Amino acid sequence: MDWILGIPLVLLAGIVPMLVYAVVLWWFDRYEKEPLGLLIAAFLWGAIPAIIFSLFVEVILDVPISYFVDASTASLVGATVVAPVVEELFKGLALVLLFVFFHHEIDSPLDGIIYGGLVGFGFAAVENIFYFGSALAAGGLGSVLSLALLRAFVFGLNHALFTSFTGLGIAIARTAHHWPLKVTAPLLGLSLGIASHAVHNGSVSLAGEVGWPCLVALLSDWGGVVMLLAVIVGATVQERRWIVTYLADEVGRGTLSQEEYEIIASYWRRIVHRLSVLFSGDLKRWWRLERYYRLATELAFNKRRLAHFPSEQRTEVRVILLRQQIQDGV
Repeated sequence: MDWILGIPLVLLAGIVPMLVYAVVLWWFDRYEKEPLGLLIAAFLWGAIPAIIFSLFVEVILDVPISYFVDASTASLVGATVVAPVVEELFKGLALVLLFVFFHHEIDSPLDGIIYGGLVGFGFAAVENIFYFGSALAAGGLGSVLSLALLRAFVFGLNHALFTSFTGLGIAIARTAHHWPLKVTAPLLGLSLGIASHAVHNGSVSLAGEVGWPCLVALLSDWGGVVMLLAVIVGATVQERRWIVTYLADEVGRGTLSQEEYEIIASYWRRIVHRLSVLFSGDLKRWWRLERYYRLATELAFNKRRLAHFPSEQRTEVRVILLRQQIQDGV
């Protein structure tokens, strides 16, 4: 009976909370939603390739480590050194690929946090299934529920937190004006992700012996979450400022009307406007308005980038294209 109820519980407890967290993180991206395909790809990268590559390398590295030290020390080294480095490197690889092939989608620090968080949630979903399955085999439903409380809720944001640091570093590099920052920001972000991962794993591992290190994990993890939340809020305010600043002259150009400009510059006015269109029964226009708002926001972000990097011909061409698409209307 435990297995009949336990297998669905393992899957639900592993996947559903991570999907809910992913949706909440997506909601924070208010002004320019990232392409759904890239968001899904980021989640799936964390859930499949990052897990597979990490497990493969960790198993290989466990052999020489276990040869030189005893089992308990090997376990601690694996948790605090090997796992953080290997897992954050393979999760971060998705962000590097995104930067190489879809760099135009990274417009602000918020974008890096979004993509990094999605990779982390995908990784956590599958890792949780492994842990919950082991708990089911060893202790039944009660063990699954108690472990789920810790891994899916108390520490449910961890992997997203760690990889968001890497994403933030890459996004800063993408938007930075100075080359030293472009080079160091991704390395600092990755290092911070590895360090916070190591602190968590080490604290939880030691907590099995003496208990109190678990408080270190809580303080480190939730302190990091609060810090990233502050960055998200600040980035959201900054994005609105860019929209207000860089779309102002589009009214005079005839790209936008004054009313459209005021709606696009306000997240809540966007929502009210789309709802009014929806309640009027014009579903087609309601759907196309989301794209219209996104194009206008991308125009503002690209104009800002062009103002700081005037030699970027691709950005200049993209500004012209976006302006034309907006003038074509909804």
